[in-house]
Amino acid sequence: MHSKIFRETVIAVGAGFISALLSKMGSTGFGLGILLAYFALQPILLIGLDKGRRAGTIAILSGVFGIIFLANFFQAILYSVSIVFPAWIIVVTATTFQTSTNISSKWIPLGKIVARLTALGVIAIITSVIIFHDTPGGLSQNAEAFLNKLIANSLQFNSTVDVKPVIGRLIPLFPAIIVSSWLLMIIINTLVAHIILAKKGQRIRSKLNYASVTAPEWAYWALVCSSALILTGSYNFEYVGRNLAIVLFIPFLLVGLATIHTLARQFRSPTIILVSFYTLMVISSWPVLLAILIGFFEKWTKFREKFPSTERKNHTE
Repeated sequence: MHSKIFRETVIAVGAGFISALLSKMGSTGFGLGILLAYFALQPILLIGLDKGRRAGTIAILSGVFGIIFLANFFQAILYSVSIVFPAWIIVVTATTFQTSTNISSKWIPLGKIVARLTALGVIAIITSVIIFHDTPGGLSQNAEAFLNKLIANSLQFNSTVDVKPVIGRLIPLFPAIIVSSWLLMIIINTLVAHIILAKKGQRIRSKLNYASVTAPEWAYWALVCSSALILTGSYNFEYVGRNLAIVLFIPFLLVGLATIHTLARQFRSPTIILVSFYTLMVISSWPVLLAILIGFFEKWTKFREKFPSTERKNHTE
């Protein structure tokens, strides 16, 4: 028993250090290093979802001390906010039972994980607004200054390139682009971790019902508030409202994709339909908007209940 605990502890410490190393590689500026940094969450998720909260906590602490050793305290703060906190939310939520009756309990549904991650993204946007509230120009002008500096450094050897059109297109949605891409990478890491663990015989939670993912009720009301900010007429409020709305679209996008998967399975060749749809998503924005709309109205249309998928039939939360 003690040797088993010791072995799991060593593995958890190693997973945390690997996570810190992957995160550190993102600061090298090289393409491969940045790509590997996207998966800095993966080692912690693998150990946490497989072995439980204790191992996940050890991996998290190892990762924090590891990044301090490999980099500095400032990068450790960034690592804690972008990697550690989301990992803790996912591990705790995914390994928690909720009591449904006095005599039975069930896993917290996948939608709760999505809801908490979305809330984290909303908090990130609001925190940015608060931090830059007293600075000249607020969040939008600070975003523009950051983009100017970032692109100027990237093109320092090619000063003839006109970056103003690029910056002009990025500024209106820059906070949302950063937060949304961060949340989507967290979700992708979670799905990859689950696929890996499911194939090896996951101990903590063997099933995640992707087809039944739901959007949180508060996301609808938050979208209403964001729309109100957009309609105020004030540029700063409109800027914040627009970026909040983009982040709030993420759970509806996931619900929409789950619904599209369910509908595609009703046809003889669902793979062809899904590959075609995702290909269109890469080259055009309208399939993304379509998926968001489907996800938004799924609460009332209930397509997934009318056309239950194999996953919904066989898996339970």
